[in-house]
Amino acid sequence: MKTILLLAFAVLVSSTPVENRDKKLLAELIDELEREVKNFSNDTTEIFLEELEMNGCKGEFFCQAEQELKDKVSGRSGAKFEHFRTDKKLMRNLNEYNKRHMKTCKPADKDQEILIHEFLEKLLTCAKSAYRQPK
Repeated sequence: MKTILLLAFAVLVSSTPVENRDKKLLAELIDELEREVKNFSNDTTEIFLEELEMNGCKGEFFCQAEQELKDKVSGRSGAKFEHFRTDKKLMRNLNEYNKRHMKTCKPADKDQEILIHEFLEKLLTCAKSAYRQPK
């Protein structure tokens, strides 16, 4: 009986840090995205990214978003793009979240593009939605 109780407790305790880590990653991601949405809100730079299917903001959405940002934004120079470098908090957290939730990720469909501001707003909406979901 003691063994069963210890095993049950171990399973309960071991699952809690993962949920807390996900919440922390998402909270930091939300903070970074809110800053970038404000940064690009009045921007006239026309940077287009593929419009992603939100589909309930499942894991693949975040994976495709990371790929789009890496491919089209993170290599750009200038202060406006500094936060999109792969060694910065926004991209690190997005990458870490994807490592925890996705094994593989199919590329985004290349049928419609949207401005970076709209792209970031959708990513922010999904991050907030994932943050609010109970685990």
